[in-house]
Amino acid sequence: MDLTQVGLGLALLAVSSLTFVGPAVLESDLLGYALTGSALVVGTCALFADIVREQRV
Repeated sequence: MDLTQVGLGLALLAVSSLTFVGPAVLESDLLGYALTGSALVVGTCALFADIVREQRV
């Protein structure tokens, strides 16, 4: 496994752990923005890591 797969796996684990959180917490605006921001950061990092890895080969 490379770092990209590990990062995406951890992000998926974090999002799936939200099933144990109560609905009142999920309705807060701050958590919604945090989830959106973290998904964008993880996706962008995965994209850049893949681009860098392809250029090295």
